[in-house]
Amino acid sequence: MKSQANQSLSSIKLRTVFIKQLSILYNAKVSLTDRLPQLVNQATFNNLKMALEEDLDDTKRQMIALKTIFKLMQESWLTHDCLGMNAVIEEAHNQVIFNDDKHFESDMSILFYMAVIENLQVGASQMLNMMALKLVYQPYAQLVRECLDIVKDNASLFHFVAEEYLQS
Repeated sequence: MKSQANQSLSSIKLRTVFIKQLSILYNAKVSLTDRLPQLVNQATFNNLKMALEEDLDDTKRQMIALKTIFKLMQESWLTHDCLGMNAVIEEAHNQVIFNDDKHFESDMSILFYMAVIENLQVGASQMLNMMALKLVYQPYAQLVRECLDIVKDNASLFHFVAEEYLQS
């Protein structure tokens, strides 16, 4: 089975898939930068607010890294085909209860969906990292690896904040 996969894997196909998947991740980050400020305003737990603000800053830094990859590859990101990630981000926003009487429900909804979003990004970044290592030009791999490290840290941060919130 392994030899069949290797025979059909050309550098052109790999590059095409890499660009498409990188575009999906980039577009998800665009959606996040649009929605995170609203979640920061809605959060009532101070450490959650700080984690969301940190995630927003990190997302912006990751977008710069992803744009750099596109520039190095002399490609533009595709602005479609990211319905799944956008749906999760939209669902997260819709599930947050914008009601002053329901702080716990709102904060826990934010934490739940941020955990889902971060873990989706970890999985996507891991796959991109594997593909980048197979591409001829290695700086892609370093930039993707940096993004992967950031999303792993943020996934851990939201897990920590959730534990802290449930203990308070």
